[in-house]
Amino acid sequence: MKRRDLDYVVITLLVGSSIYVFLTGLVADTMGLHHFGFHSQVGYLWMALAVMHLIQTWVRVKAFVRHRFRPAQPAHRAAVEASPPAPPASPNTPTPAAAASLASQRSSKRRYVLLALLAIATGIGFDRLVTPNPTITVADVNNDVGLLYHKWSQPGYGEAIATLLNWGQQPALYKTYPDVPQIDLPAPNLAAVTTPDLATTMLQRRSRRNYTPHTAMPLDQLSQLLHLAHGITWDQRDFRTVPSSGALYPLEIYAVVHRVEGLAPGLYHHAIQHHQLEQIKTGDLRQPLIQAGLHQEFLGEAQVCFVVTGLFQRTRWKYHERTYRYVLMEAGHLGQNLYLAATALNLNVCGVGAFFDDALNQLLAIDGETEAALYLVTVGESG
Repeated sequence: MKRRDLDYVVITLLVGSSIYVFLTGLVADTMGLHHFGFHSQVGYLWMALAVMHLIQTWVRVKAFVRHRFRPAQPAHRAAVEASPPAPPASPNTPTPAAAASLASQRSSKRRYVLLALLAIATGIGFDRLVTPNPTITVADVNNDVGLLYHKWSQPGYGEAIATLLNWGQQPALYKTYPDVPQIDLPAPNLAAVTTPDLATTMLQRRSRRNYTPHTAMPLDQLSQLLHLAHGITWDQRDFRTVPSSGALYPLEIYAVVHRVEGLAPGLYHHAIQHHQLEQIKTGDLRQPLIQAGLHQEFLGEAQVCFVVTGLFQRTRWKYHERTYRYVLMEAGHLGQNLYLAATALNLNVCGVGAFFDDALNQLLAIDGETEAALYLVTVGESG
């Protein structure tokens, strides 16, 4: 490749990377993103290209500076014009000036290569200093898979890899069971949740596992719990009572009903968009639930047990390798909503993370991959 061709390649890459940095910076600033794909890496590449371009044009830059700020004196030009011409040289013998020029060109080429490599190394080194590449060892895999994921999902090089992978398309925002009975829930009576105040509710919140074994929960209380846990609070944007990354809402709530007025015992899905219950199966599910929950008896003693699941693709298509972090964060938000709502309604509540995944997923008739159980929360009257 000729030097002029290399100049054009560098200039083209420089312009292209400048446009990319500008556009991604604009998107990141507009959307409030702390990081956007290759934005920082391309910025370092732009710096390296700029240095390389300066190296390639250094002779012209020096000539411009010399001509602009140190013009040749007239006396010097006259002396040069008055000097006698050099004697003709042999055709096979390079003149001293030509030999010096050739040596200078060779030295300049070596200098250009070294400076270009130094510029690239500086850009890469600075990038690694700012966004260090997490080190993953065999010990991490053998000892703690969670630590492996935590390192791999850090912002930086993982996002660079993410842009090359196919993370799928955005699925529907709501899950429905159109072929099962639909049960309308009473409109949430928020006026009933007036005391205690929020600060007192937070201070009184406890995990309580004792429940009255024979009383039934009123249906309006179940309606209030579901609405306060995950209900829609702004119809224009479908915003809900939980914060969600990108407002993608990957969570679903199932209610394993043991004793609720007006409902047959069984498994129900909360159809959030219509505030309905979809009756998936009927029957006494206390023993299957207790067995799935590591034989914790209070799972069958509460009036209702909520199962929170995650539909990962709702978040994965946008947030890639950080999906699992975000979905679990949101499950925690929803669980706290249930805690506070139950406490405000003078109900006992307890979150449970210990369960056999396969057994619980089977009880819900979900595959455990596209949708998986994440959290159990029991609610009922004090025993």
